[in-house]
Amino acid sequence: MTTSDESAKTARKRSERTCAGCGKHTAADELVRVVHDPSSGDVAVDLAGSGFGRGAHFHPTPDCVAKSLKGGLARVFKSKVVADAKAIGDEIVKAADRRIEGLLTGARRAGQLAVGSDVVVEALREERAELVMVARDAAAAAKLAEVEKAIASGKALAFADKQRLGSLMARDEVAVVAILHPGVAAAIAQTYRMSGPFRSALGGAAPTVARVTGDGGSPLEVAGTQDVRSEEAWSSSEVR
Repeated sequence: MTTSDESAKTARKRSERTCAGCGKHTAADELVRVVHDPSSGDVAVDLAGSGFGRGAHFHPTPDCVAKSLKGGLARVFKSKVVADAKAIGDEIVKAADRRIEGLLTGARRAGQLAVGSDVVVEALREERAELVMVARDAAAAAKLAEVEKAIASGKALAFADKQRLGSLMARDEVAVVAILHPGVAAAIAQTYRMSGPFRSALGGAAPTVARVTGDGGSPLEVAGTQDVRSEEAWSSSEVR
């Protein structure tokens, strides 16, 4: 008779995939999936896992991407692969942003967001906010006491700028948003975390930053640049 523990172990094993770079087995949702076009050799990033065709996986690290391109992907697909590490990294960031924007739009329509400083602060005080997203050019919002606490506790991340965040909220500009739905917050945090190692490379030169100190005493950085591509200017060191 199969026990519940054995069933859980079997389910976890079935959800694991092998990294084409390092060869280690890891849960599929912790790996980047790519699909292959055999006619051209091109690969496309598929973070949502919805792309048709045979897929391959690798850890979201520059090292595993590089190793995958040296032969791991070609072995998985049994075909020539045409790609370079920088292009893959850029595409991971762009795919992550598209997914995050889609999740935010869906959450807004479902009434699962608090939008704007006042309502976000209220949601944080009432412990209804699962994750806080602050526009990179919204230094004033990042200095709010409740938002600083969210940053220090690993419940905040920087994303886009006020104009872009506003467009997703059907407003002119938005400085800060809180996600109220646990599942949506977890999906956004996971997606952002996977793209994190590649964000500074996409942005080019390091952005200008202002120093902000959270309750934990460790200095955090808030972007003072309008460059939307460089969205890693500040975030909690580990989004939880």
